[in-house]
Amino acid sequence: MVPNTDHDGQSRSFIEEARRAQIVNAAVETIAEVGYHRASMGRIGTRAGISRGLISYHFAGKSELIAQVVTTVYTDAAAFMTPMIDAETTPAGQLRAYVSSNLEYMRAHPARMIALVEILTGGGLADLPDADPAAFDRQMLLPLEQLFAAGQECGEFRDFDVTVMARIVRGVIDAVPTALSRDPDLDIDRYLREITTAIAHATRPVPSTPEET
Repeated sequence: MVPNTDHDGQSRSFIEEARRAQIVNAAVETIAEVGYHRASMGRIGTRAGISRGLISYHFAGKSELIAQVVTTVYTDAAAFMTPMIDAETTPAGQLRAYVSSNLEYMRAHPARMIALVEILTGGGLADLPDADPAAFDRQMLLPLEQLFAAGQECGEFRDFDVTVMARIVRGVIDAVPTALSRDPDLDIDRYLREITTAIAHATRPVPSTPEET
């Protein structure tokens, strides 16, 4: 039946969005538990407590659902991390906040991060319609590259290839969800401390020798 008032239309939209969010959450939990390739629409529906047909009403197929999972996780993570990074006034401080906010988000939402890594390492991006893995890779590295370039310009960071360093930092951070999937009691504080210290040593300026002064 077509709603005959704006109020009914708004209610239906709210209900549909709530159902879509329920399905996305079920997909996250299923992928985190059984992996990307084994997370069938049937399994996801069972976890959500709904039929596969109802999932198909909201999502055209698994690829569309996975695209929404990726979008949801990155959008939510950005909203979580950005205020912490923006609160810092120096590139070095922003780098520390970038690392710490990443790991704090993982602490708060382990299933989301495990599912995301499963999707990315399982070739999930290639399965998405109109997906461009190369563009996605650039999008992930660009903020760090810009941060490193700013730090080099003001002398807070030593001279290094910003793209290589961005890949190193992302690689270290992205390894944490895999460790978390193997050990739910992973000591995030210890990882945060060691990662932050290692990156600080890797990026800080090299002291001048007496001959250079």
